[in-house]
Amino acid sequence: MRIEYLQRGKPNLIVYFAGWGTPPSVVSHLELSDQYDLLICYDYRDLQLDFDFSPYQQIYLVAWSMGVWVAEQVMQQIPLSKAIAINGTSFPSDDQFGIPKQIFTGTLAGLDEANRHKFERRMCQSKALLADYQQRTDYRSFADIYQELVYLAEQIELRPQVPFNWDIAWIATQDRIFPVENQRAYWQDRCQIRTIEAGHYAFPYLKTWQALWQE
Repeated sequence: MRIEYLQRGKPNLIVYFAGWGTPPSVVSHLELSDQYDLLICYDYRDLQLDFDFSPYQQIYLVAWSMGVWVAEQVMQQIPLSKAIAINGTSFPSDDQFGIPKQIFTGTLAGLDEANRHKFERRMCQSKALLADYQQRTDYRSFADIYQELVYLAEQIELRPQVPFNWDIAWIATQDRIFPVENQRAYWQDRCQIRTIEAGHYAFPYLKTWQALWQE
């Protein structure tokens, strides 16, 4: 995977795991207090995270969509102060708890530029958000995101579920990627659930990182 590291010499760290195919800049507008550095993880064409977490007093994990599953694979041994999932579950391809398997496999089998556009339109929900998303300077190439999804689909089938404790699960009430009812079915009785009136791409409706875990 690739990382972007905003090192400011702060005592605490926020680690963000992006959704499949998404660029780092979708969280660039979120205000970062003077207590945090920021590590962004994305482009999952491998699941190797080479990073020294030891200097930090507190580590906050924020994972979106497919990043929820990825974070579980690579952050098991890292002591976390809070772990926050957004519009994702531990079972990204699952009829009961994730994206229905037929839709997940169909997305990969039929992925081309046109179907990518349809996926992003469902993800962003509005024309304005879609235009903003697709015009970003770090918008990912089709070849990159195709390779990423091939790798992720393979690893999801190969790797067993791992034990992982999440503190808060955010569910966007208009999510058209991860079915809302499947998210609720998975997270009920596992952790605190919070909702936001948004589609799958919910970050434009957020202003700060801390709002994700503060009461």
